[in-house]
Amino acid sequence: MADNREVRGEMKQFELGQYKGLNVNRFDVSVKEEELNEALNYVQKSMDEIQVEKSDEPIEAGDYVIVNFEGTENGMTVPKFRDRGFKFRLGDENVLQEFSANLLGKRMGETVVFETKIQPVLLEYQALWGQRITFSVEIVKVYRMQEPELTDDIIREIDPRVKTLQELKELLATEINQEKKAIARAANIEKVFQALADQSKYEFDEETLNQAAENLYRKFAEELKTVHDMEPINYLMKRKITADELLAECKQEAAKIILGEKILDAVIQAEGIQLTGEEMKQKKEQLKNSRQDDQAAGLPGELKMLETQLRRRTAMDFLLEANLAKG
Repeated sequence: MADNREVRGEMKQFELGQYKGLNVNRFDVSVKEEELNEALNYVQKSMDEIQVEKSDEPIEAGDYVIVNFEGTENGMTVPKFRDRGFKFRLGDENVLQEFSANLLGKRMGETVVFETKIQPVLLEYQALWGQRITFSVEIVKVYRMQEPELTDDIIREIDPRVKTLQELKELLATEINQEKKAIARAANIEKVFQALADQSKYEFDEETLNQAAENLYRKFAEELKTVHDMEPINYLMKRKITADELLAECKQEAAKIILGEKILDAVIQAEGIQLTGEEMKQKKEQLKNSRQDDQAAGLPGELKMLETQLRRRTAMDFLLEANLAKG
């Protein structure tokens, strides 16, 4: 909801409990067959369909046809009903349904003659509603649209890194796995921190917690306006919640952030987690390069904040390794 760095909070009491060997079940990141098939289907559907001509097969619903047709009334041509090279898909609602009904089952090269009464359906034929028209329809071409097969040639066009269907599957499996790992990391962190919270003793300072929640609420409201161009009241209406309910959510989020930072800082102290001189040198250079000359005065404070964040991330990696079940 908001940047964790914006939450500051002290606690009345905090005592870190067992923080290693909790054997928390990790989320599965293996790639399932149905996930791989779904990815392959997506690749296939993203490609342009190809025309497959039906030269001697009966026309079916969903087939495309190209026809020359003429409609007459009492032996006189009706200009509105005369066209060459007219293309449509059997079953389309914007075509006289009698066309689809009378061409169904016919073949390319045939000429179909039928008489029909124009029904009051399509507005473009309003002036002809109720008239009996005799149609002569020459079927010039019949084809269906088909998704292309994933041949080796097509696969190489999709991605030059792969040459065969098997290599494409392996590449997709790797990408799916990486995506699942990123999602699973956040989920695993949530599970481990909940287990650590259950092992620890703590008590929030209510006034500090309420202030942190209000800060989160305010920043979230500002983000809604600046990033999403949405007023908070519209967000509340969309979710069907009250401002107090959203503030309660912010309070829960603030509590998680404050407790999480307390746990990480306690682990940093217990394990003596430090950054190497080389790591700090690299981060200092990165920070300098990202700042303007006239902003150099704030560098020491920002460097200290960056060091804290990196040490906490190292502690988080340590906690995942020390508490997630193996395998």
